[in-house]
Amino acid sequence: MLSASRFYADPWARWGYEPSFDGTLLAWWGTKGGHPAVFVGEITAKPLKAFVSFSGPLLHFSWRGYANRLLLTEGDRLFEVDPRRPNERIDVTPQGFQTWQIIAEPSAPDARQAVISHDRSPAFTDLYTTLADGTARQLLEENSGRTESWLLDADLLPCLRVERGEDGARRYVARLGDGSWKEIAALKPEETLIIWNVDPHGLRYEALSNRGRDKIALVGIDPSTGQETAIAGSDAVDILDAIRFNPAGPTDLVVIRNGFPRLVPISKRGEAFAELVSGAGRHADFEITGASKGGRIIAASVSFDAQQPRAMLFDLAAKTDLRLGPEQQALPATATMPVEIAARDGEQLSAILTLPEKATTPMPAVIAAHGGPARHENWGFDRDRAFLASRGYAVLSVNYRGSTGFGKRFQALGFRQFGRTMPDDLADAARWLIDKDIAIPGRIAIQGESFGGMIAALSMSRDSGLFAAAIIDYPVVDLPFQMEHNPAGWALFTEQVEQYFGTPVNKADARALTESSPINQVEHAQGAFLLTAGEADSIVGAEQTRRYEMALRKAGRAVTALYFAGEAHGYTKWQTKLARARAIELFLAGCIGGKAKKIDWRTALARHWK
Repeated sequence: MLSASRFYADPWARWGYEPSFDGTLLAWWGTKGGHPAVFVGEITAKPLKAFVSFSGPLLHFSWRGYANRLLLTEGDRLFEVDPRRPNERIDVTPQGFQTWQIIAEPSAPDARQAVISHDRSPAFTDLYTTLADGTARQLLEENSGRTESWLLDADLLPCLRVERGEDGARRYVARLGDGSWKEIAALKPEETLIIWNVDPHGLRYEALSNRGRDKIALVGIDPSTGQETAIAGSDAVDILDAIRFNPAGPTDLVVIRNGFPRLVPISKRGEAFAELVSGAGRHADFEITGASKGGRIIAASVSFDAQQPRAMLFDLAAKTDLRLGPEQQALPATATMPVEIAARDGEQLSAILTLPEKATTPMPAVIAAHGGPARHENWGFDRDRAFLASRGYAVLSVNYRGSTGFGKRFQALGFRQFGRTMPDDLADAARWLIDKDIAIPGRIAIQGESFGGMIAALSMSRDSGLFAAAIIDYPVVDLPFQMEHNPAGWALFTEQVEQYFGTPVNKADARALTESSPINQVEHAQGAFLLTAGEADSIVGAEQTRRYEMALRKAGRAVTALYFAGEAHGYTKWQTKLARARAIELFLAGCIGGKAKKIDWRTALARHWK
């Protein structure tokens, strides 16, 4: 059995490959001395080998769009460096800001870039420009307090802004040729409109939209009228993945995720990529990690049959592909398949079932509830699923009602159902596993993070004997408290939260929030609990988990709790991921009888590695 470190702390792992603007150099993440580092090599080198590396407190890297120069983010500072002269770093942090984010890169060394800043308020941003070196700050648009975002044209001028109206509606206001502004769309709360691209002449936007339809489609929009023209869509699922190999250009490819992914090319580049990825004749999923300017050279992480991804480089003009990096030790194979589950009211639920490749059923199982709740689970490689399968568990990841990706109707089924039909769906999924002779009754656990952690906690108080254990990460367990302490950055998106939870000023909603809070149901809780939280979580504070832990202990329940210093809402440190994985395998082995390594010295040593 492989150590948890092979899944979460492989010292030989490489990831996040990005080609330089001209496609001659590659940069990627790896480890150096046990810490993340950025490596740079020449694409033509065979085998690919780094000629320089950068280490330290690195958070992010990217390439300039006009030269083979790296941008390295260290803390709140941004540095530019020529990989051929690694000791000559230039600080190009946007000057005059306490908070900043570059949203549009400069096209040349003397060109300007677009920067947004929360300095005036954590609830909204103002729009600025600076030169590429971070100097010469200019205010471009001061936020009225209602603007959520801007779309910029090739000259970095705002051509569209998205605002919250006085009535709470999201309004899209386009700049016309004479410089005036005109509203072209006003969204209902249940509608989606994401506009990301404008052609060089300002005559057409591209967007994802479900205006006038149940499912999100890729559309073109006439900015003078707001009229939509469908480009690609599906009757079964939302189109959520629209891929542009050149960020300044139109969409090249969409992915329809109705079960196994289906690639639908829009452009010649999209056709070339789909042909290369599909050439192996297997089901494939991918993530684009970088592209050269113009989108000819593409780096991607590609997973075939939901197995461990491989880094690949594609030349879309030459229609060639190349595997990057050394051959990794394979993780244990899994059988991962999309399945459909009938809920008790007849609603069809999409789910992903992951089994060990040579599974003997029935077996212990884990039901996974995603967070959000406005999120969804797709088929493909998932490290947590693969780890659990390697320990002898069936894993069923459920898109319960309220999940995104399946249209407005299905999402609306989850509104204000956090304590009702949402946990019912998870219970029905567990019973489906039993009915299909996949899971052993009494040996099923439920797992969730954030909102999914809340659903997992509720499930332990609702369905007697169904779930023997729960893994609950940084959960919302006190809904009235959370609704009073939501992050300030959500201020322009309150209607999305209220769709699911209601509003505390409404007496019926307030009562439901209180009654359905897991912290108020500990007397009914059963089974064992593994709780984790990040001490630096500003979205769902760790104090909620601590109070829940204390309440469970007071009620005499079995609880294991881990709190991770420096971690926020979602864990990023490999040490944290490794410690959590080791805790999970020991916890589940003791509760529902899967496998766990008796001695894991690599994982034990990791806690001492700072």
